[in-house]
Amino acid sequence: MKITIVTNGKIENLSWLKTKLKEKPGEDHFVICADGAAKYLKSIDFVPDLLVGDLDSIDEDAKLWMEERAVPLKKFPAKKDQTDTEIALEYSLSKKPEEIEVLGAFGSRMDHTLGNVQLLEGFYDPNIPIRLMDGQNEMWLLKNHTKIVGRKDENLSIIPITESVTEVTLKGFEYPLKSVELFRGHTLGISNIVIEDEAEISFKEGKMLAVIAKD
Repeated sequence: MKITIVTNGKIENLSWLKTKLKEKPGEDHFVICADGAAKYLKSIDFVPDLLVGDLDSIDEDAKLWMEERAVPLKKFPAKKDQTDTEIALEYSLSKKPEEIEVLGAFGSRMDHTLGNVQLLEGFYDPNIPIRLMDGQNEMWLLKNHTKIVGRKDENLSIIPITESVTEVTLKGFEYPLKSVELFRGHTLGISNIVIEDEAEISFKEGKMLAVIAKD
């Protein structure tokens, strides 16, 4: 099963959102709406499987739209220790899905954006890939060996989030690397290009983010 979480970040391309939500229709795809993201789902007339949050950011029209469609609700108090996105992600992982996508994870609130990025580390499970996305960007935490399939000609950056990442090797990229140490606070891994149908990223110790970004 795939789980998609729609969050209340900035989603400007509603056609992209509609396409992402219909990639795996039916029982294989469970969609969670995090609070204020209800406005996006209302706009494309997509009924989620679950609404979560404290309902402090959902507008009244979208709330009524959800109620009329009998969307199940998991409500939390406004004074809580987790963001709505973290609550939705925690619930998603309890379902043991094959993968999780978080749509609208980036936006004008930089505190929420950075918090969402840190959730990739806090909830990392090598058996359940988690990806943050909007219409222009896709981000995930890399395993020690990762194959990048079907992303030829795309811009891919690797960003250390530990002090260093050792023995980094890139194959199938415009700028390959072989057993290089990358350091947090430096930009050596930014803006590489995938040049093969199947590329590879490997490293020994440390943690890195992968970011596919479009102009």
